[in-house]
Amino acid sequence: MKTGIDVLDKLFDKYKIPNSDRIIIFDSIKNILLHDEFQRRLKDPFYHHGNIMLGEHILQDVIVTYLLCKKNGNINISYALKIAMMHDLYTRPWQNSGVKKEFFHRHGFVHPIEAVINSSVWFQDEFNDSKKSEIIIDGIVHHMYPLPVTSYNSYDENILQLYNYELSKRVRPDLREILIDSSNRSRIGEVSLTRSKFKEGRIMSFADKIVSISDIDGTDSITSLITGKNKRLLKNRMI
Repeated sequence: MKTGIDVLDKLFDKYKIPNSDRIIIFDSIKNILLHDEFQRRLKDPFYHHGNIMLGEHILQDVIVTYLLCKKNGNINISYALKIAMMHDLYTRPWQNSGVKKEFFHRHGFVHPIEAVINSSVWFQDEFNDSKKSEIIIDGIVHHMYPLPVTSYNSYDENILQLYNYELSKRVRPDLREILIDSSNRSRIGEVSLTRSKFKEGRIMSFADKIVSISDIDGTDSITSLITGKNKRLLKNRMI
């Protein structure tokens, strides 16, 4: 199986990233890249868009985020790269899951909340500063903009049908409050509809759109975004 370093090196070559920039990127993301939970997302069953593995999608987001950050001034590149590494660390694969949920509790609207919960527990050392934590969490929460994110209000009941509800009980109180505040900003009904407050999050969100569009490889990939079912992926896995 390819490791995170193998995939990252392949993508460095694809995007023609100079050695000096490779070092900067690797130093910013290595603690997450080498984690067992990230390694899991480089293989079956963690398909993200079509046949693209989640881990590879994330690393492409990292590189495109870095390239966009270099064109912008007054930005913390390291924070932006950490948002990119954490933004899609949801708990279970979403394509062909067979699980039916209420509309705003489906993957597309809830996975940023799961990603914040997972990341804040798995990578506690990355949340060692209150401002840094706010920038990272807000960037993850609103990375899908202009699509909304379901607002997170209660950690006493699993009202959002989170797959990582039990893990949510281990989130530090200060980080939980940031998550609540961020996901309820500009709230309309059950969802928050706004972009990240911070440039780091907005740039990463734009990078994600660029990569996601390039990931789509046919009508099955497009319809899966709505239905959660990808017939071609099922067929390919059976061959």
